[in-house]
Amino acid sequence: MMMHFKAITYSLLAILLISSTPAATAQNSLFLRDSPLASLAGAELDTLLNEINATLDTAEINTPVFWQTTDMRLTSIWTVTEDYQKRGLSCRKMNLETTSKGETSLSSYGFCKVDGNWLFDLE
Repeated sequence: MMMHFKAITYSLLAILLISSTPAATAQNSLFLRDSPLASLAGAELDTLLNEINATLDTAEINTPVFWQTTDMRLTSIWTVTEDYQKRGLSCRKMNLETTSKGETSLSSYGFCKVDGNWLFDLE
């Protein structure tokens, strides 16, 4: 019974996040906070999140995808490394290797698909 309640709670939270576009965008960009990609804002951030979503939808495991800002100040290579299931959701792990001003950072994140959108896996 407790697991069922927990599943309903998570489903309601996911619906709430999806129904509020600013909340979903804020939640989805949480993973950027410790990355050089955190410097992106406005249209560049929207483009980045759209491209990450497309990559999560279509990329084959261990096939790098190259991305850069229009002014080439940031470049990033994204690689989906694993598919997994979590609470009945389809999820994927992705490595992001980002270079800015000659320095490269490497991070790995999980994303789960909720109602057609990839959301940052907080756990």
